[in-house]
Amino acid sequence: MKSDPSESRARRRLPVLAFLAGYVLLAALVVAGVFLGSLRSNLAALGKTGEVRLSQAADRLQGQLESYRELPNFLARHPTVVAVLEGHENSRDANEFLLNMALTAGAQDIFLADASGRIVAASDFEKSASSLGQNIAERPDFRGAMNGGLGFFHGLDRGGAGREFFYARGVISNAAPPIGAIIVKVDLAQVEFEWRIDEDVVAFFDQDQVAFISNRPGLILRQLDQGAGALATPRTGSYPPFYPTIRRRVMGNEVWTIQGADLPRSSLVRTREIPQIDMTARAFMDIRPVLRTASLQAMLSAALAALLGLAILIVAQRRRRLTEQLAVEAAVNARLEARVEARTAELHQAQDQLIQAGKLSALGQMSAGISHELNQPLSAIQNFAENGRKLIELGRQDEARENLGLIAEQTERMNRIIRNLRAFARKEPEKLEDVEIGAIIDDAVSLTGIRSREEGVQIARTGLGGPVLVVGGRVRLQQVLVNLISNAMDAMAGQENKKITIDLARADASRVSLRVRDNGPGLADPQRAFEPFYSTKDVGASNGLGLGLSISFGIIGSFGGEIDVRNLAEGGAEFTVTLKAARQEAAA
Repeated sequence: MKSDPSESRARRRLPVLAFLAGYVLLAALVVAGVFLGSLRSNLAALGKTGEVRLSQAADRLQGQLESYRELPNFLARHPTVVAVLEGHENSRDANEFLLNMALTAGAQDIFLADASGRIVAASDFEKSASSLGQNIAERPDFRGAMNGGLGFFHGLDRGGAGREFFYARGVISNAAPPIGAIIVKVDLAQVEFEWRIDEDVVAFFDQDQVAFISNRPGLILRQLDQGAGALATPRTGSYPPFYPTIRRRVMGNEVWTIQGADLPRSSLVRTREIPQIDMTARAFMDIRPVLRTASLQAMLSAALAALLGLAILIVAQRRRRLTEQLAVEAAVNARLEARVEARTAELHQAQDQLIQAGKLSALGQMSAGISHELNQPLSAIQNFAENGRKLIELGRQDEARENLGLIAEQTERMNRIIRNLRAFARKEPEKLEDVEIGAIIDDAVSLTGIRSREEGVQIARTGLGGPVLVVGGRVRLQQVLVNLISNAMDAMAGQENKKITIDLARADASRVSLRVRDNGPGLADPQRAFEPFYSTKDVGASNGLGLGLSISFGIIGSFGGEIDVRNLAEGGAEFTVTLKAARQEAAA
């Protein structure tokens, strides 16, 4: 039963589909791994960048505040300040002095408070909302100064519209305790002015999580909630809430998703405590470039995986097609080999038939001589028989017995002729064996002896004597020699002196050469001598169709030997048959 072609194609597609599915899954895992690995490493690098930004911002802020920090230390020992608190200097001169110092140092305002916390001199004395007379006894900066340290404080101004940062130092007359405090107010707007060009967002939050200092104006005075989820309203009603935010941990990093125009929507947040000013610094690093980089690397890896998969698929398809093509070619080759074997068998059969036909043709050419050769002993037998009968009638038994012996001799002569003919005509097996070439030469000369005697051809043997073994077939080798001798006699037809020489010699240690020479006119075209149907005889004559030498060439080739021909300089042609010597001959 023949299989459905569509089912066969579907079965062939199954491995391909399974490979594609597995490869796509593996490629997806690789792409995901590349994305996550890139995201992790880039987030870590961005976090380090955020730490650097925080360190730079904190150092810059403290550096900018440093000049204001040293100012109260200097003023606390100034004679004018001490004289005012001791009552030796009038307030008008003290106010002028503080105003000049504020303008010189770049401070926003400078105040002088007595031990009770009441401001007795101020650089803003000319303003309508002057600080003169204000009591700051409860402020942290004043308490810190009165306790002998450098006090600082930050908060909103009295109108709630601006931010204030103060440094305070206690004023000592002759010995402790301080008789008052000098307070310097810092202009935070001026401090932040140079920060606006920074790319990354940095903010400093106070203890109430209010963004007090920042390089983004929209963040200032927004209060964070302490929750970890979406930020709700602040704990106090004094400040606007921070932008709606969702906090989460991504690969060990704090990432905030913020709905606010002043901040990146997705920010990696780094935090650092700044105890010198009692604030917490936060840097908001935009992670969109990190995501773009990770996505780009993932897409590149996906593209590479797709190209690699396509290359593998192309190679697999080409291999599959090559396999199918090789299978088709193998099937075709198998059919061709079967046909070649069949044709070879037919050629062998045709060759055997040609060889047999050549034998029969040779026998046909020798038929007249054979009949004459047989007629002689038959006539002699008849005569001896008649004479023997008469001698018996006459009682001459001894003479009759001699006639019977002569009859037996003639019968043996006829038997020898018929035995050679039968051996020559039989079909020999194609297997090779060791044969004695001298005996084969004798048989071939015997078979052609009748014709040679009739035509006056002298056949001479030269060269090696004794048994010489070669590899071949006895009958087929005999046929080759008969063909060569017969062709030599055909070539010498019509001339008076006819001679054929058969020479047997060693070609080398492993080969034996047999040369058949005649003294005829030679060959018109020696190179075509072994072509089928090539003949110098008349077409249709009884001499044949020119297949004898072609058959001989094939026979000698089947023995693993060679046969060639050349014209002799003194006249005539020479055929050389080279055969493999038997192993024992080669060893000898």
